[in-house]
Amino acid sequence: MSSRLRHFALVSWLPAAALAGGVVLASADAHAKPDIRRKGGQWGVMLGGSACVPGKAKCTRDGVDIDGRTRPSFGLGAELGYRFNKWVYAGAAYNFGLFDTDYEVSGGSTYKHAYQHSVFGEVRPIAPVWRFDFGLGLAPGFSRQVFKYDNGDKDYSQGFAFKFSPVIDIYVSRRIFLGAKMDLILNAHGKTCHERGSTTTCAKADDRDLAPVHQILFGLHIGGTFL
Repeated sequence: MSSRLRHFALVSWLPAAALAGGVVLASADAHAKPDIRRKGGQWGVMLGGSACVPGKAKCTRDGVDIDGRTRPSFGLGAELGYRFNKWVYAGAAYNFGLFDTDYEVSGGSTYKHAYQHSVFGEVRPIAPVWRFDFGLGLAPGFSRQVFKYDNGDKDYSQGFAFKFSPVIDIYVSRRIFLGAKMDLILNAHGKTCHERGSTTTCAKADDRDLAPVHQILFGLHIGGTFL
């Protein structure tokens, strides 16, 4: 197994390990009413993996000019907002996800790396059960996706995006929770832009373009309430 695949496999197990650890930490007072604080300011951080999801562009190419695939890599997310009560959270969110570009390109430079930045305004309905929170974030926002060549040129797309974010957390102390989170980012980018030196042209994606695709991020989720 390659080093990248080993790292990705390790990251994939982080959410399950986090939940198992949280259950163990919280089980000591399983028969008592949990003393936790769900209301107030809330922060959260997610660290784990990211993967390509086919959109207007594909995650694989099998052709004469370009051949290969956009493989999984690493991603993270951060959020800051307010928990109005145990049922509803609202706030702002940021995501950064890398892609592993494994392509052979004929007649020129190949892709060096690829990534996506995303910002959202999020509302998350939550079903609280004992120390657990079962949530589903709904978030409109903006994303920018870049596939960069090793010579400095790049292909990119940007525009409206919408994120669905299922999350399971368990409070391991009065204000701190630990869990697993997944962010599915659906990009509604209308065009792909090609930057070659000082010249930029934009057009609808064709069979050669690698952007825009959708992106999924997942991993360990840690956060808490304050104030």
